[in-house]
Amino acid sequence: MIAHSQNPLRESVRGGHDAPMAFRLTLTVTVTITVAVLVAAPRLDAAPLATKPCDLPGVEGARCATFEVFENRRLGKGRRIGLNVVVLPAVAAKPAPDAVFWLHGGPGAPATEVAGAGTQGFLKELHQDHDLVFVDQRGTGKSHPLQCDIGDDPTHLDVFFGPLFPPELVRRCRAALEKDADLTMYTTPIAMDDLDDVRAALGYAKIDLVAASYGTIAAQVYLRQHGDHVRAAFLLGVATPGVKQPLLFPRGAQHAMDLLYEDCAADDVCGKAFPRLKEELAAVLARFDAGPLRVNLVEVNGGKPRSVLLTRDNFVERLRLLLYTTTFARFVPLVIHRAFENDFLPFESIAVNYNPGGGLARGMYFTVTCSEGVPFISDEELRREAAGTFVGEGRIVAHRNACKEWPRGAVPPGYIDPVRSDVPVLLFSGELDGSTPPWFGKSALQSLPNGVQITARYYGHQFDAPCSVETMDALIAKGSAKAVDGSCAAAIRRPPFATELPPQLSLGRS
Repeated sequence: MIAHSQNPLRESVRGGHDAPMAFRLTLTVTVTITVAVLVAAPRLDAAPLATKPCDLPGVEGARCATFEVFENRRLGKGRRIGLNVVVLPAVAAKPAPDAVFWLHGGPGAPATEVAGAGTQGFLKELHQDHDLVFVDQRGTGKSHPLQCDIGDDPTHLDVFFGPLFPPELVRRCRAALEKDADLTMYTTPIAMDDLDDVRAALGYAKIDLVAASYGTIAAQVYLRQHGDHVRAAFLLGVATPGVKQPLLFPRGAQHAMDLLYEDCAADDVCGKAFPRLKEELAAVLARFDAGPLRVNLVEVNGGKPRSVLLTRDNFVERLRLLLYTTTFARFVPLVIHRAFENDFLPFESIAVNYNPGGGLARGMYFTVTCSEGVPFISDEELRREAAGTFVGEGRIVAHRNACKEWPRGAVPPGYIDPVRSDVPVLLFSGELDGSTPPWFGKSALQSLPNGVQITARYYGHQFDAPCSVETMDALIAKGSAKAVDGSCAAAIRRPPFATELPPQLSLGRS
């Protein structure tokens, strides 16, 4: 391990120990398949990566750089991608030698959007003694972003609440992006080789990984490919390369919904306000048997009332998304009850305010999921995982159809197999997580002998509990998952269920 005071590259990152710094702080068509042997190519530039002071909203002391890699790493020539890198040098004069690298969710969300958490959010304590590094994964943020609209814009209500992943929009997205990108080159294994190049160029012999959601998959891929450079890893909302996204969405959402029924019934306010919640959702879903529903909504800009055709798959998909976090799951009973009464304004208001797809680089999203998940889904698995769930088969089928319009990148043999590593890994899972339920983490743990899983009964797909932050900090401080006390998870509670929408979330009458 290289001591910080002896590493000239760290001096470049920090701007020198004596530099004054202030810190503040997610049928059949022909598909193009790239069949290639994935081998590491030499770095484009083996020189140290120099960073410069940069201005980021809400962040002081940040240093930025652009690190160039070949889009096609195997060939080692052709189009280049500039990876956007942000480093927050540690506050301490003599920081720990291991930097903390953040891996973001999605797939398709840029890591650098979380940089503010380094000085005023959940990474604040780690920032005292560790450099924090944020790299926009290729295809996201400012790293050759693969941006396009496939129905994520709520100002277009008919598309926003229409069929999922409309094929014509997916084709249009592909055509636009292929003018300046080989879409097969934006898979997770390739991106993790990029990340290791950035690590080496910044001069870190060992790093710690902190990851959430899709980032936990990326972190495991990094462990598989470059685990000798990882000191410890904290994974929140754990998925694995073998989840075959979106195969397990229906089962995970149903688990979260079943617990919501249970918790609402046990709550005096929710149980009294919504005593027949399960029956009401069943009744609403039955109305879709004859096709999309004509519902009364309001224009996002201006609030003008209008009717919109709402599809069943869209309705249940947005309910599924609300079940990710306890923050938004608290509105689900209200949304279901009002929909049962033929009032879809609360549903619209929450869907517009909580719109994870709007922040994703959809081109990168499709390359990752259409290369690493969808190809491994069998028809039998699809039917089995969707059976008896409120989400049903529609979400998976729509995603599969979108992937028929998208080029498929190569992944290494055994990609979906469990990742085996001796690195200390702490997995933090929420029982109420409708996206990555605890059994995903339990599966990953089987091949991580130095791993520990903490499960919180009343927690979701989020990073807002002191317990999750405290256990993360303890892992990085101790370098051992087995030395971390996770008993604080038992004290986490679900926030109160809502019986009305707060004014700030309302688009119209709530």
